[in-house]
Amino acid sequence: MNLAEKQQQLTAELFSLQSGQDRFARLVERAKKIAPLSPALRIEENLLPGCLAKLWLVSEFRAGTCGFTCDSDSLIVKAIAGLLCEFYSGHAPAEILAHGPEFLAPLGITQHLTPNRRNALAKVWERIREFAVANLTAATVCAGDAPAAAVTKKLKYFDAHNHLQDARFAGRQTELLAACEHAGVVRMVANGACEEDWPQVLQLARENKTVLPSFGYHPWYLHERTPDWLKNLEFYLDKTPAAVGEIGLDRWKPDLPYAGQEEVFLAQLRLAAERNLPASLHCLRAWGRMLELLQNNPRPARGLVLHSFGGPAEMIPAFAKLGAYFSFPGYFLQERKWKQRESFRLVPTDRLLVETDAPDQSLPVEKDLHLLAAADEQPLNHPANIVAVYAGLAELRGEPLTALTAQVAENFHRVFGGL
Repeated sequence: MNLAEKQQQLTAELFSLQSGQDRFARLVERAKKIAPLSPALRIEENLLPGCLAKLWLVSEFRAGTCGFTCDSDSLIVKAIAGLLCEFYSGHAPAEILAHGPEFLAPLGITQHLTPNRRNALAKVWERIREFAVANLTAATVCAGDAPAAAVTKKLKYFDAHNHLQDARFAGRQTELLAACEHAGVVRMVANGACEEDWPQVLQLARENKTVLPSFGYHPWYLHERTPDWLKNLEFYLDKTPAAVGEIGLDRWKPDLPYAGQEEVFLAQLRLAAERNLPASLHCLRAWGRMLELLQNNPRPARGLVLHSFGGPAEMIPAFAKLGAYFSFPGYFLQERKWKQRESFRLVPTDRLLVETDAPDQSLPVEKDLHLLAAADEQPLNHPANIVAVYAGLAELRGEPLTALTAQVAENFHRVFGGL
């Protein structure tokens, strides 16, 4: 029985009762039948932090599926946790991650919980989700992507473009990087967008070996540049091995002047070419002109990265001939982005890169492995979602995940190696 069928069965069982209170009472009765955890398992490692009542959750991964058991010194909390543990046990990580617990709300269960108990429910789902993410690679291998002996081998992920320094992350960068390391992220390119954020990019790179810095003026912020902007850019490129970016052209953003964009773009492109540094290019509704400028001006020999490539599919060969790589964002997994997905089916394998563009370009809700909200409660894209982006691209192209990660790693090193 898959999770969709399991949900239907649970819904039918609980809707046979008259009210939400009756349904919750049924869950409490079921919790009484859950065997208590042994003292050996009621340990700090299995204790969920942030809950008023003590709540232990034990996870195991066997033969490609996850299993969960729980215990609590509160019967009501045990009923909440027990429901999720029973529901998700026996299922593969990918299926769990695609089937969140949102279905509980229409059943009239969560509305009868106090804020503290709703927090416990969120903590249980967070722990289950994290465990599923951690074992996603092993499950893929168990399913036949590689020999069983390789189950414990963790895949390595490379994020070709994000904005880790973004103020919307509100100082949580250490937490984000820890989650990325846990997920198997080896390297990420943090792209500066203007003079104001270049110092933050530099600091992140100096403090974290995972972060590869990139400095550039994004076309959206050209109005902020100082008279010494180009000297300042060279100053930061002299400070540490780095890429150039995010730079580019934009005819899409409303009220954004195009005048001056090409001049600034070409100045930065020449700098990248002179130093043979990879350049990360932003382009919206200016693909024809971008191609002309690249054809007629010096380019870095190690290559160019077309960040979130959304140009016409017929342009792929022309850009590839110029040394371009095509970076796929999770946002293209959104249903309405079918044209972009079709284009990425045609990108040569040795020209593929993968990115999050975090905190922007969120994944579809069902594929978002790491829910993250800004101070204004707006959802943010978590850089550890790169795992889900790889999985989505592998499915799109019909390639084994292990083969795709290996090829993207090779491509990434070809462009960014040595920085």
